[in-house]
Amino acid sequence: MRIRNLFPAVLLFLGFLGACSSADDKPEALLNVVLIDAPPLYDSVFVEIFGVNVTMNVQGRETEEQTFFIEYELGDKQVKVSDYVGGEVLLLGREPLPPGQIIGMELEIGTSNYLWESEDRYNLPLVETATTLIPIDIEMFLESGLSYDVVLDFDLEKSIQTVNPDPLTLSFDPYLHVLLPGDLGEIYGTISQDQLRPAIFAIQDGDSTSTHVNEDMGYYFRLPEGTYDLYFDPKNDGFLADTLLGLEVVAGESQTLDLLTFRIKP
Repeated sequence: MRIRNLFPAVLLFLGFLGACSSADDKPEALLNVVLIDAPPLYDSVFVEIFGVNVTMNVQGRETEEQTFFIEYELGDKQVKVSDYVGGEVLLLGREPLPPGQIIGMELEIGTSNYLWESEDRYNLPLVETATTLIPIDIEMFLESGLSYDVVLDFDLEKSIQTVNPDPLTLSFDPYLHVLLPGDLGEIYGTISQDQLRPAIFAIQDGDSTSTHVNEDMGYYFRLPEGTYDLYFDPKNDGFLADTLLGLEVVAGESQTLDLLTFRIKP
């Protein structure tokens, strides 16, 4: 079971929405990039984001390979990811794209990444083996007039490691994987104790994805169809962890779980 370094998780949602026409009347698809579901385990977490590179074999050009850059256009590239939980979203960029085969993506980040805990700021330097161009393994064919969605799970639970606990020193090794919304189901739930900021893990086949609660103590997952175990970490030594085993997720369906109350340690 790969559960380690209990830090926030980020989801990036990329939507290929509808189709449009350019000035020379060539059909195109519109790519929207928004940021969602970044949990507030710390007071605030900032990641420097510049945009997304989309590499395609463009239709009708003898499979000519082209790369399109979808820029995050705000002047301040420091994205406070801890603001985007419980359905709150941030539009990172928008760009019309021609029909063709997407053969890869890269999320382009910077090196000025950090988090705040209480009144202390901690830098998130990239590990030696990491790069500011984070590869995204994806293949998808875009047809004009159709809508396509892609979800990127930017999992900070796995991306941030503790190098030294005292003084606290951290490192950053960005980790992403791709989810396709057509294969996804949704899970909603709520924690009763508003004094806690728990981490929640959805575990399948020894791997996990994670999230945290928003200000209303609600949590939310988009997951591929299948069977999952949920692990609830209270992040507080005074309470016991909890589990929910054998949760069935069905593509295209949403389910709301019973209110969870952590038990106090005896």
